[in-house]
Amino acid sequence: MTTLPVEREAAVRSSVHREAVRDLEDRVIGYSVTVSLDLPDGPVTDAIGALAAGSTEIAEALHRHYLDLDLAGLGADRYVFVPATPAMLDGSLPTTAARGRLVVDLPSGFELGPDAERRARALTASGAVLALPSYRGTPEQDALLPCLGFVVVDAAAGFENLAALVARAHRAEVRVLARLQDRSDRAVCADARVDGLRGGAGERGGASGREHKVLRPGQLQCLAALHLLQQEDVTMSKVAEVIDTEPVLTVRVLHLVNSGAFALRNRVDTVRQAVVLLGVREVTTLVTALTLDARVGAMDSLWHILARALCCEALAGDPAAYTAGMLSALIDELGVPADVVLEAVGVSSVVADAVRELSGELGLALAAVLAHERRDLETVAACGYDVVDVSDVYLRCLSEALGTARAVSPA
Repeated sequence: MTTLPVEREAAVRSSVHREAVRDLEDRVIGYSVTVSLDLPDGPVTDAIGALAAGSTEIAEALHRHYLDLDLAGLGADRYVFVPATPAMLDGSLPTTAARGRLVVDLPSGFELGPDAERRARALTASGAVLALPSYRGTPEQDALLPCLGFVVVDAAAGFENLAALVARAHRAEVRVLARLQDRSDRAVCADARVDGLRGGAGERGGASGREHKVLRPGQLQCLAALHLLQQEDVTMSKVAEVIDTEPVLTVRVLHLVNSGAFALRNRVDTVRQAVVLLGVREVTTLVTALTLDARVGAMDSLWHILARALCCEALAGDPAAYTAGMLSALIDELGVPADVVLEAVGVSSVVADAVRELSGELGLALAAVLAHERRDLETVAACGYDVVDVSDVYLRCLSEALGTARAVSPA
């Protein structure tokens, strides 16, 4: 096999991207993790495309980068889907994913290989869960069903036989994921009992891609608290008064401040004491978590919100960028018009314009983070940022955000 020279290998940097895999109720069941390589003599390379093109030297470099990833930190205890490199198919698997949670996406046409069943059995024996793309129910594909955890059906191939394909996979205890071209296909997938959605129109695209929702009274109170927390001269007693009007928020604040995370010698019995001890950033995080209405999957939503906020702040070097990133992601998660949240929270015009129009320095940082999240490398660069630097910052922020999200999310 042709390999990269040592000096070139050392110069290869990577950009890491994560995309949620959701069920039909929008709950996260896993994350698809992909790596793009920044080669020393060329632009950032779409590694998936390089694998499909059969580039052995890029495949080898790519494999090393996957082995170095903290997949458990990228996926928590969810499934982590990674595209198979040739070395993975030969049994060299990443070991950093949570046990039983590494999903290897088999390459297109894998089932046509003369020893496909043997190789699939060997991979599952090594602890990998396998996902087969472009499932159409061919004899070669069905022969692999006993070795698979997931199959993926593609809307581009048509959904005429979807229900039959899903039933066939379910009989083999294999879950079915769908790639959609149009969000209207979600109803077809639900009727056919598809288990989840991957990429494309199946990925949650923010409020603009969904029917707008109406905020509930408890969420309005949380936004009122956020409004006070965004003021330059925060009066924590006023924040406490708003929190005291919402019983669930009151209980959560007291629970958090009295948890082992703060190791206080004496228990705190009032919200006023609690918010002073927690501080503005911690209370903001907790109120944001409660704004999500404690639904199933709230931890993943909060994780995403905090990671975007932290990354925006790190890139812009401005605490206001944290607010812009946090509100941008919160609007996406709530599925409400941006102006509803921005007016309720009452942020400055600079932050509001950054969220609405991606304008100004804060908006530029937010635009770069949004582009990174959707694996749009050209837009990241057009915003004036190095794509690998943005990826590295985002990975650090994901790690920091995970611990916080776990601490404040309901069990």
